[in-house]
Amino acid sequence: MANYFYAVVAFIVTTTVTVSAQPPSPGVKVLSDVFTEGLGGIACYRIPSIVQTSKNTLVAFAEARHGSCNDGAVHELATRRSIDNGTTWQNLSFAVGGSDYIVGNPDAVALKTGRIILVFVIHSPKCTGDCGIGNGMVYSDDDGVTWSAPINISSQFGTASGSLPGPGVMLQTTSGRILAVSHHSAYVRDYVTVSDDQGKSWKTISTVFPAMDEAQMTQLPNGSLMLNMRHTSAKTVGRGVAFSNDDGNTWTPIQFNKQLISPVCQGSTVTFDGVTYFSNPHSTTGRNHISVQSSTDNGNTWGNSVLIRSAGSAGYSCLVKGMVGPSRKNGGVLFESDPGAISFATFPTTPSPAFAI
Repeated sequence: MANYFYAVVAFIVTTTVTVSAQPPSPGVKVLSDVFTEGLGGIACYRIPSIVQTSKNTLVAFAEARHGSCNDGAVHELATRRSIDNGTTWQNLSFAVGGSDYIVGNPDAVALKTGRIILVFVIHSPKCTGDCGIGNGMVYSDDDGVTWSAPINISSQFGTASGSLPGPGVMLQTTSGRILAVSHHSAYVRDYVTVSDDQGKSWKTISTVFPAMDEAQMTQLPNGSLMLNMRHTSAKTVGRGVAFSNDDGNTWTPIQFNKQLISPVCQGSTVTFDGVTYFSNPHSTTGRNHISVQSSTDNGNTWGNSVLIRSAGSAGYSCLVKGMVGPSRKNGGVLFESDPGAISFATFPTTPSPAFAI
């Protein structure tokens, strides 16, 4: 969750830029509105996160914001489940949070064991921006139906305590390690925190990523890890990236990838079936043209841009790690659509013509 003033300015810019309406790319299906303004009495939903469980259930999360869409209006993390590949969603519930325990920035992972872990930031009361005072975790062992009591993991996060996870998803690597990336306030630094015991304990590595912000990571087909980060100069130099060849213990210096253009906004990345995907507003004029790019060479080159939504929005998205739909040949993306709303779409993972922006 970025600084409130910046978020308001960014939203005004993106909604005043003239963008010609374009349909989604061939094969893209916007299946459902998962969180909508007013659902459950909540004024606004923002900051999507979604995982696919070992039972192929989709479990979606979002910040529930009361009274307005302001960053400081978040109280709890809402969740909904789909057992039909995102076509319909079960009743709204809340994984964690409330008026006396204010939380934000959902960052989830579906473990190979079947457990779902959700990590979040704990906010100070009456927060109006980035006011993290700690970090917490809840988990579900029944496919996202019910959730544990919150566990305070602030001391385990160490130097990263109070930083804002993700938002989006954590990464479980082939070794079983879980990695979460978080940012300390807006554009100050990013941290990587790891767990080697299925989330029972956490530690933050010594490497920091200065001047970076909201970030996601993925394990590439060659086994290395890629960290993909938001920063203030993304319009001109592209997204910030760094790589690790030792399961996240050490990282390369920050590089910039001009192929991953951005209007300065959150993005999402996942790898499955030998292909790496990246979603964000594929634009430098504003938060419009939410698209999914793909790479088949470990993030060296990117192409095959598939358009999800051309119209402007708050611009955040979260990709599903895995195939969805009856044919098992589609990817899924949870994305911010109309004001205060979050929708779900599927996109083809088979090669298709690049979509020109």
